[in-house]
Amino acid sequence: LFNDNLDKAEGFEERALPLFKQLHNMQGEADCSRVLARVHVKRDKLDEAEKLLEHALQLYNQVQDAQGKADVITALGEVYLKWNKPDEAEELFDRAFQLFRQLQDLVGQAYNLGKLGEICLQQNKLDGAEEMFERALQLLRETQNLRSKPYNLERLGEICLQNNKLPEAEKRFECALQLRRQIQDFFGEAYNLEKLGGIRLQLNKLDEAEEMFQRALQVRRQIKDLVGEAYNLGKLGEICLQLNKLDEAEEMFERSLQFSRRTQELVNEAYNLYMLAEIRLRQNKLHEAEELLVHALQLDGRAQDSQGEAAVLEKLAEVHLRHNKLEEAGRFV
Repeated sequence: LFNDNLDKAEGFEERALPLFKQLHNMQGEADCSRVLARVHVKRDKLDEAEKLLEHALQLYNQVQDAQGKADVITALGEVYLKWNKPDEAEELFDRAFQLFRQLQDLVGQAYNLGKLGEICLQQNKLDGAEEMFERALQLLRETQNLRSKPYNLERLGEICLQNNKLPEAEKRFECALQLRRQIQDFFGEAYNLEKLGGIRLQLNKLDEAEEMFQRALQVRRQIKDLVGEAYNLGKLGEICLQLNKLDEAEEMFERSLQFSRRTQELVNEAYNLYMLAEIRLRQNKLHEAEELLVHALQLDGRAQDSQGEAAVLEKLAEVHLRHNKLEEAGRFV
């Protein structure tokens, strides 16, 4: 399960569960049910997960295993969160937090505070979310657990971004980046480099932004994340476009487009076609720009991306205006 080998984990637990029942080993049965439920949660089989967790909870109550009980209540909270029932999830995470506090389990407390912070974020309660993530981070600083710290730093960075506090966001993501590197979490490393690149873009520090996205691209390439590669190539293309380096921008968007097609990411494919059309417009190649935009519009329609469709229609109107087709331009705005 730790290595995300769900088939093997499920197979072992399904074989072990009836044996524990035969032996009347309630502790083993409870542990087995809890682990099997985690597999079901990862596979979005939430009804099966809930049944197993409720059964495990009864068993943990009988054997008076407070740690197991707290773990199960946390897992139930995650099930309700996936069901989009934040009120029920919040109650469960709060119960689990109280149990972990009684057990003096700092990591368990921090985890549930983080989940409560996620609920606040979903409800756009930024102050409440910030408080939860800060409390979680304070608890984790008293432990040797490095893996949970960057998660809370990243969420705090996201909150700073939403509040337009760019220097504070930058500090959070820088700290998270160092920790992700320390634990060799390459996905997390790339994520924080991309966030830092985005902040540099907002601050119009294009050279620094380019460096961040180049570094993120290398990490995404190392872990064979094609979607991530496409994203970073697109960002590098945007920087080239801002610097009016049209040939370099075209190369970046073309490479990003190829990755988007291989991964069947329709929205990203449409985005790259849109950006290539922007280059054609700057080169005054109006017919080519129009063809690219029409293709992008079709893809946005298939992806049901209304925001993308609106942007493409506006750009098509610009093309027709430049063609002096005023009547046709009026149909797009």
